Amino acid sequence: MTFKTSFLAILLGASLLAACNNDPLSDLSVEESQVFITNRNKTADFNQYKTFSIVDSVIVLGNRGTGTSLSDVDMQVLNRVVANMQQLGYRYVNPKDSPDLGINVAQIRNSYLNVVSQPMSPYLGNYWGGGFYGGGLGGWGYGYPSYYTYYQVNENYWYLEMVDFKNPDRANQKLNVVWSAEIRGAGLFDVQQVSNVIDSVFKQSAYLGSN
Repeated sequence: MTFKTSFLAILLGASLLAACNNDPLSDLSVEESQVFITNRNKTADFNQYKTFSIVDSVIVLGNRGTGTSLSDVDMQVLNRVVANMQQLGYRYVNPKDSPDLGINVAQIRNSYLNVVSQPMSPYLGNYWGGGFYGGGLGGWGYGYPSYYTYYQVNENYWYLEMVDFKNPDRANQKLNVVWSAEIRGAGLFDVQQVSNVIDSVFKQSAYLGSN
């Protein structure tokens, strides 16, 4: 068997193997792709809080611009946060009525431009440079022309946080964040997914609740 036919056989076998294996990322369902990250101030006693209020629109943050948003999905998210807080025993009040907790809801929107140098690996030249070529140039590397490829990555995810209005840090003139959540993955801005993604971060935070 010649070198050429052996090499083609290897390529064919590799392609058949790849065709038989599933890509674990592409095979994830929408729900399986979703990630819920919650954090809390461990010194906070969430039973001490009785009332809360929430922003009247979703805050937009990131390097793609800032502002506010109040789409149908945004409204659903805000309402679902309120519903979860009420189920936990907290009472919704107007922001002017001195709530114990203030809840911010934000969309984080970022874009990143990445640069990749081509070719990505010097090992592509190792076969011929390793001595197969009989011209007495064993060990030589490849000389590549310099060029780059670019690709853009966009991220868009939900961020929630609770601000403690009841116990302001007067000495340092600041309000402490006692709880926060990030929601990442696919389907986050699908109306049909809103209840699931918002409920999930509250279910994950079993320490929340007012007695």
